[in-house]
Amino acid sequence: MAAHPTNTISLDRIVQRAKEIATFNTRTYSEVAHDPAALPEAAIVVATVAVAAGLGGVIDGANGLLGGIILSLLGWVVTAAIVYFVGTRITGTPTTTGSVESILRTLGYASGPGIFMILGFLWGIGWIFVGLVNLWTLVTTILAIRASLNLSLGRSALTGILALVAASIIRGMLAWIFGINLFIPF
Repeated sequence: MAAHPTNTISLDRIVQRAKEIATFNTRTYSEVAHDPAALPEAAIVVATVAVAAGLGGVIDGANGLLGGIILSLLGWVVTAAIVYFVGTRITGTPTTTGSVESILRTLGYASGPGIFMILGFLWGIGWIFVGLVNLWTLVTTILAIRASLNLSLGRSALTGILALVAASIIRGMLAWIFGINLFIPF
């Protein structure tokens, strides 16, 4: 991969990294976890996925695409903070390292498979795509946690499950407060 200045956002780099994360390239997870320039890129991935999921949820009457994007970005930040807390305070080990920022970067990119949520609008079979994308995203999320916090695969999965429960409750409350459909993925 060609070197890019750290102060510019490259669509090519975002797409390449998103593909590598989606195909479980562990080197890329580590690269993103340690690249401060990847934070705005990860935000772009999260926003793009939110738009795709919102469009895919139109069949379910998704209300407020803009609100869904805002909820996704806010949920991404809240989820990263929860993952950090759970991973460093509950499931972590003495070798656990990382920061909220590194988690934000890797979780943002790990949400990339959610771009296929746009297929959720397909009558009769959309739910199959949504289910498969959610499973795919679960795997990328666990690998993101592993790269960000230097945890074992088992501890990363436990961290992800505990954080998902807590984040789901918080995001559900935010969605209720703002009147937003929860079709948008985590």
